Amino acid sequence: MGIDFFEVLLLVSGGSLVSSLFALVHFVSTYNRYNRSFTILSPIIIGTVAIYAATISTGYGPVTSTEEAIVTAIVSILNLLPIVLAITTIVLFRISLLTNRSVDASS
Repeated sequence: MGIDFFEVLLLVSGGSLVSSLFALVHFVSTYNRYNRSFTILSPIIIGTVAIYAATISTGYGPVTSTEEAIVTAIVSILNLLPIVLAITTIVLFRISLLTNRSVDASS
């Protein structure tokens, strides 16, 4: 039982689309007249390549494949979230239980 190559391509392209959209929103919201760099082109290029890869992997049109890629990436992130939260909880318990500092009232 293996993972199909096109499913991996869809997940990677969806993650790239989500990341490039976040970067694009960041660059647009922090743009000013003194910032004349071409860093805004990299999320556009990555997003275009990701849309092309999603179109190849699904076989649908660009809009439908983009939607499917982004939804698949978000669902995959949400599926991994309990694992990340469990690891964070364990680390925080270790930090709080293994410290030898006394807890005094702060006021």
